[in-house]
Amino acid sequence: MKYSLLASISASALVMSSSALAQDQIEWSGFGSIAAGMTTGSDDQLFGYDNDLDFNPGSLFALQAKANLSDKLSVTTQIMSRGSEDFDLGVEWAYLQYQLTDSASVNVGKLRLPFYMYSDYLDVGYSYHWLRTPQSVYRVPFDNYTGVSFQHNAFVGDFTFNTQIVAGNMQDDISVIGGETAEAELNNLIGFNTSAIYSNLTMRVAYYQTNDANIQLRGIDGDVDALLTLLEQVGADQIITELDASEDKGTFAGVGVMYDNFDWFVGAEYTELELENSYVPKQRSAYITAGKRFDSWALHATYGKTDDKVMNPERFAVPDPQLQAVVNQAANIVVTETAYSSIGVNVNIAPSAVLKFDVTHADNKLTDESDVLASAAVQFVF
Repeated sequence: MKYSLLASISASALVMSSSALAQDQIEWSGFGSIAAGMTTGSDDQLFGYDNDLDFNPGSLFALQAKANLSDKLSVTTQIMSRGSEDFDLGVEWAYLQYQLTDSASVNVGKLRLPFYMYSDYLDVGYSYHWLRTPQSVYRVPFDNYTGVSFQHNAFVGDFTFNTQIVAGNMQDDISVIGGETAEAELNNLIGFNTSAIYSNLTMRVAYYQTNDANIQLRGIDGDVDALLTLLEQVGADQIITELDASEDKGTFAGVGVMYDNFDWFVGAEYTELELENSYVPKQRSAYITAGKRFDSWALHATYGKTDDKVMNPERFAVPDPQLQAVVNQAANIVVTETAYSSIGVNVNIAPSAVLKFDVTHADNKLTDESDVLASAAVQFVF
């Protein structure tokens, strides 16, 4: 169903856009971000930036079209161009929505995977106070899946509950060891998230799992291939199995809270990701943020932290000390313990555009290295 369905929905949207009758019924919208940044140290690197002023890593443009096929059925597609991908156009969303009742709907197609509180608006920088979402938490290397989601809203007393149940698959190229790209696939992905809203307070829980997670490591890096070959030669096939991500169980859990009275705000998120029996460590991530709004501008600060842990390190034990050192290096290569501190200022320059400034300091506890990134962006919707 996965990509043939996506292609069919995208094609339907294009056919709709070419119909004179449909053009009157299509709702167009869009958003964008023109961002620039550079690190303050000659050797610093952070979020795709280095010591040279760069406009590509954080810049993007997107255009979205929604066509109502009936009073209950609609089709939505969103195309996006990212500076980090040489502004190549790609289909970010493409789905059909059927409105079951006033409070329930079903979406089918390519959808946003709702891991986080701001997943639905992940690329719409105008919708949140940061210049970019906190990278201490928003670091899963994929955002979308192909499948189905069921959404329901309920009112209980003074609370509003929004619940979303998802099921589907993910197949994409993701950034892995040393920034190299590898093919990744998640099958039988299921999960849910629920938000409870009371006055100015929003609380959220989320849980997702897959029993068939795969990341193709062979062929992405010469050092990795050499290590796997060496392990095969010494008969350490069990270690290869433990390092490899093949048909493994993966889980993601998150909680979040945000209080916003439109004068000041404070919020936090905590997430845990685990891919059992693989080189991927258990990823524990958190941030806390707060800010104050003043007429047409706002000031905010955020502190975030990653605290990864290699689970059951004894499963990587080999009798050769020299080989053990290499295996340990491979098992710990994606472990991070980094603290992020940032301060930002936002200035509303138009009813639907904001100018943002941000300075972020990253402190790597494992390497005892730090990086500072200064960046600015104009983010807008239309």
